[in-house]
Amino acid sequence: MRPHRLALTLVAALVLGAPLAGCAGGKPAATRQAKPIPVETTVVRMGDVGGSLTLTGQVQATAVTKVAPKLSGKVAAVLVKAGDAVAAGQALARIDTSDLEHQIAQQQAALQVAEAQLNKARSDAQNGYTQANSALTQAKVALDDAKTNYERTKNLFDAGAASQQQLDAASVTLQTKQAAYDAALQQVQTAAPGGNPLNQDGIKVAQAQVNQAQTALATLQSQLAEATVTSPVAGVVASRDVEPGEFAGPQSSVVTIAQINPAKVTIQVPENRINDLKAGMSVKVQVPAAGMDASGTLSRIDPVEDNTTKSYGAEVEIPNGDGRLKPGMVAQVTIDGLTPARGLVIPASAMVETPDGPKVFTVENNTAHQHLIQVGAVDSQHVQVLKGLKEGDVLVISGQDLLGEGAAVTIVQPGSGGASGGNGSPGARTPGAAANGGVNNSGGAGSPVKGGHAPGGPGASSRGSSAGGATSAVMGASSSASWDGWASWDQSNRARGNLS
Repeated sequence: MRPHRLALTLVAALVLGAPLAGCAGGKPAATRQAKPIPVETTVVRMGDVGGSLTLTGQVQATAVTKVAPKLSGKVAAVLVKAGDAVAAGQALARIDTSDLEHQIAQQQAALQVAEAQLNKARSDAQNGYTQANSALTQAKVALDDAKTNYERTKNLFDAGAASQQQLDAASVTLQTKQAAYDAALQQVQTAAPGGNPLNQDGIKVAQAQVNQAQTALATLQSQLAEATVTSPVAGVVASRDVEPGEFAGPQSSVVTIAQINPAKVTIQVPENRINDLKAGMSVKVQVPAAGMDASGTLSRIDPVEDNTTKSYGAEVEIPNGDGRLKPGMVAQVTIDGLTPARGLVIPASAMVETPDGPKVFTVENNTAHQHLIQVGAVDSQHVQVLKGLKEGDVLVISGQDLLGEGAAVTIVQPGSGGASGGNGSPGARTPGAAANGGVNNSGGAGSPVKGGHAPGGPGASSRGSSAGGATSAVMGASSSASWDGWASWDQSNRARGNLS
């Protein structure tokens, strides 16, 4: 057992001693200089930019209408589902009308009572007028007889053939008959105001009661018709907002209708191109998800800039009779025929957005320098630089996201292999050796473009071997941290399509 314990003790000593030897023989990780960051560059030149403008937008419905019932109540049925095409006037839902139908029956009965009372009032008025008119006729006959009798008696009195008493009696009779006639005439006038017996106040009151009952019934019947919710526009059902049994009213929608023919694409126009665009311009629209290339019309341009994006909203209308365009699809809008601008031109992808504005990096003597720039005309891939650069500057077009002012860089060509490590394997793709503590401290940096991603060539493949450099865990950790930076660079370039 002792030989085995001695062997284990020697192995442990060797393992623990290796990091100490590495620390003693090499520089501390903190004192090592950062390796240059590989970047791709181009030369800033004069050119034309802005003859066309391509903007990314989103397909939206021309209008979205939330349809609410005029009548409050429980939903009896929803007649459509999401995605259904509907026509203007088509029934969408029904509100339960059982209570309303009961109210209508009651109001119909009330109307019948009011009409019966009106008919009775009219009949009574007509009968009263007839009776009053008959009494007036009789009073007229009696008055005429009294007048005749008085005239005859007076003539006899004047001739001495009648006494004063007889004349006085004839006069009293005439006065009585005249009073009776006047009363009968007043009765006729009362029974037929303005010569019409139907003008009596009682009939007017009865007629008003009938009108009131008719209005109430018409209101209830209108509500009954409104219990069927119809679409005010033609379009597509975007959503069912209620289900049968739920309560609905004028403040809540039951169905949402999207008008998608024509459809519209909303875009954001850069402020430096907004004055080049006019409503009514013809544009090209490509919608990959629908497999559609179409012509559209620039229908609206916002007059006020969005302070957040520093751009102006605009809308493009596209015919969508077959309904292939769906709200939410991504669209590419190309506006041709714009006046190009002459000046310094750089790739749009070279810019890095900052709170102070766009910046770019140039390289001089393998050192990166940052510049805030003022942008002029733009198109989908290039921008015009008005201020901040000069012709002939060496511009970083890939790798700029990892740079800061004064950063050491090395210029590489697109697609070139990585530089070989000093004593390690050139361009190792994985940091596996570093994870094992086998990094050669003297190895050179491998370029992360195409060829290599490891910051240094790995040393000897076996752990603890001194041939490839110190195998300390400290150096392995340093190499791993450096690897993270290179991996970020690699991911950034892959996102730009510079790496496969």
